[in-house]
Amino acid sequence: MTAAPIDLARKAAAQHLRDSGFAEEAQQVATGEGDDFVEVRLALALLKILQPESGPPVRRNGRRLVGEEC
Repeated sequence: MTAAPIDLARKAAAQHLRDSGFAEEAQQVATGEGDDFVEVRLALALLKILQPESGPPVRRNGRRLVGEEC
């Protein structure tokens, strides 16, 4: 089972805050109390960029395009 994006973002943000010397803020983020922190929002945005949702297949003339044809 894969982790939810918010869980991954919290984990990454907490690690970054901990590495930067902000242990108290890292604990808040890790427990879900700091979802409004810019580090969490940035991590969520990066996850969205790096793991885009796949859309419907591209079609041309009623046929699905795959591989090099795209």
